[in-house]
Amino acid sequence: MISIGIDTGGTCTDAVIYNTKTRKILASGKTLTTKPDLETGIARVLNSLPDELIRQAQSLSLSTTLATNACVENKGCRAKLLIIGTAPEIIGRLKEVLSDYGIREMSQLIVLDARTEHIYSEPCDPDWNDLERRIPELFSDCDAVGIVQTFPNANGGRFELTALRILQKHLTIPLTIAYDISRETDFLKICASTLLNARLIPLIVEFMQAVHHVMEDLDLKIPLLIVRSDGTLMSEEMARTCPVETLLSGPSASVIGGMELSGEKDAILLDMGGTTTDIAMIRKGEPIPASKGILIGQYRTSIRGVDAQAVSLGGDTAIRFRDNSLYLDSIRIIPISILASRYESVLEDLRELSIRTSPHTRMIHEFYVLQKDITGKPGYTEEEYRICDQLKDGPVITLKLTQKAGLDLYHMDTSRLEQEGVIIKSGLTPTDIMVWKKDLTLYDDTAVCYLLTYFAMNLDVVAETIPDTVYEMVIRTLYKNIGAYLLSHRYPKSRGYFAPPNTELLLDACYEQARRLKASGQEKNCTEIASLSLTTSLPLIGIGAPVHVFLPEAAELLGTRAILSDYSCVANALGAAASRRIANAQVSVTAVYDGFSLTGYRVTEDCEDHFFENKEEAIACGRQAAITAVRKRALLQGLGSDPDIRVEEQENYVGNTILVRILILARAGDGVSDPADMR
Repeated sequence: MISIGIDTGGTCTDAVIYNTKTRKILASGKTLTTKPDLETGIARVLNSLPDELIRQAQSLSLSTTLATNACVENKGCRAKLLIIGTAPEIIGRLKEVLSDYGIREMSQLIVLDARTEHIYSEPCDPDWNDLERRIPELFSDCDAVGIVQTFPNANGGRFELTALRILQKHLTIPLTIAYDISRETDFLKICASTLLNARLIPLIVEFMQAVHHVMEDLDLKIPLLIVRSDGTLMSEEMARTCPVETLLSGPSASVIGGMELSGEKDAILLDMGGTTTDIAMIRKGEPIPASKGILIGQYRTSIRGVDAQAVSLGGDTAIRFRDNSLYLDSIRIIPISILASRYESVLEDLRELSIRTSPHTRMIHEFYVLQKDITGKPGYTEEEYRICDQLKDGPVITLKLTQKAGLDLYHMDTSRLEQEGVIIKSGLTPTDIMVWKKDLTLYDDTAVCYLLTYFAMNLDVVAETIPDTVYEMVIRTLYKNIGAYLLSHRYPKSRGYFAPPNTELLLDACYEQARRLKASGQEKNCTEIASLSLTTSLPLIGIGAPVHVFLPEAAELLGTRAILSDYSCVANALGAAASRRIANAQVSVTAVYDGFSLTGYRVTEDCEDHFFENKEEAIACGRQAAITAVRKRALLQGLGSDPDIRVEEQENYVGNTILVRILILARAGDGVSDPADMR
């Protein structure tokens, strides 16, 4: 079977044509991701592939870091979360806890009091009439809505489905319910996942539309699939409904691609892109799954996936200065060498800046670039409208922007515009330093030279020393994050301790020791009071365009080797083409008690309760419900109407004696394995 794999990252869009039977890459291509017009980049990369091979393809699979990057950078559309089944004052008291889960704006939450049947002795529905009457007031200022209820398994998510039907009558914006996303028991994780899902829907829908337009232009009439966070594929229909499932789409594809390229059964995989570096582990030929929901950016979610750690480090990471020192910021910006290649005015502004004689505490060297037109869109301030108006004709450097918009440099606030993807900044990045050092030859280094001159004046250093300093900073950051990941897996019970910033001093000490040993030819200083060493026997598989520059030295400092391939820079696209289609579903058979006496079993299917006194009959009903559910899921994921299905039962007890529930797990797909591994 011939499959096309496309990966749209924050910086580059890659493609491969892959024979899944012979496991050979037949062709590959790479181009810049074109934001905000994703369609152009996708069209360019497909047009770089041989047309005769494209015509042989039977499917087109996508992986993307759009959702990953949105979480890491806290971007996404304006969304609200409708919470049903608890009192507003209770949610109000959970403000700090919700913040830990990633929900930090309480204005995003709308709470309806209700009591779920089978949980409360006196159940009651929300005031549906009041909700319908207040829809214009509650939802006029958002682009998407998520709906979640407490105890959804008790009534099959009936509250969510009812609210969905009511909102659908009056709203044309995307709506999503938690019951479609996860059956996680941690309610706050469900809230975070549902809100995040709503925020991501417009982003993924725009992406899918861009791909469709390109396919139509090429007259490609083949199934369109997208990589989920667990490394399996789903249909575009499911991706449009549950974009949160793509949170680790890029990292999952990179793991699959890395295994295909290297053939390693045990390794650490690093995918270094423009925005993030994703770290994952392969053991016995399989990616290690996350034991709990994905933690990404500020969000603690219920989404299952590979155990990958996304680090805010990439080719497009902002390099900035503070207190006479360089530092790597946590945000992505457009490399100045790329911006200068597109706009002639950029070089002239930078030339003027480079002859400036006085330093400045603000990043006045950075440009602002408009990504979305907000003309006529409500909900923005007058200042935000003025800023965007000044950017319609092209990028504007900071000082000129404040002058044109009539704003104070020290009080101009563009944070919301950046978070919502309306504007993006451009400045100095590791990609630019690679251009200056000739490790990347796609762009001219004139703009970089101007910025290095300006940075040197602010830092009181020689400009030519800055590139080596940046390289060392990137390698140090890479080393420390690999080290934290290794330690968290070496000591899983203390995993939380090894998350930054807890281990900053420890890992800095290990890094300095490794540097000293390398400089001295691995000879220890016998006068040292103490020394620390962090090594691994696992090789480091490198993926991504910048990785060949930084990973070999990081691997050497960790006492191991780096594995790089000619196709390392398109491994994510390979992973997309090589991934499998698998669907999962689960149904609970709940034990019902009267006091301490077991009276029967309840199965809830499509909001309807089925009660059985006989355990075997209840399990049979649950199995059939799980099979029906997984068939629907399989159809949604493009597996057809008659996939291979496996079903498993798992009994859950309290104290090994009191039965709580019987979980029925069903898995569908070609060559499905034990469904238990997807719990």
